Amino acid sequence: MKLFSLAAAASLALTLTLSASLPARADLVIQGRAAQALHCSAMLFMVSDEMYQSGYISRADRDWAQNAAISMLAYVPGTQDQKVKAMGQRFQKLMNTRTLGGLMKEYNDTAKWCQQNFL
Repeated sequence: MKLFSLAAAASLALTLTLSASLPARADLVIQGRAAQALHCSAMLFMVSDEMYQSGYISRADRDWAQNAAISMLAYVPGTQDQKVKAMGQRFQKLMNTRTLGGLMKEYNDTAKWCQQNFL
């Protein structure tokens, strides 16, 4: 699997930060297994950031998890720009439809499956 550049990772982080105020729109429809990979990726990226910000994991662990999240995007079709937009859209949906506790529970319930299928 090809990993995105650090610039792409920074762009994803920026998209996460801005997604609450600037709705992102992907130019393609992502369904099936690709949508599952996108969802797993977004959850891992968000949960690892929240755990780091709360002091539960180190910066190195957060960076490893976020690189793993980015590598899951290999299962998502489209250009790098489309994937970044789709990730931002998924971040926004997760933030609008789940509490932090709900997101953490969903991550705990699905993390093993996500890892087995997309890493």
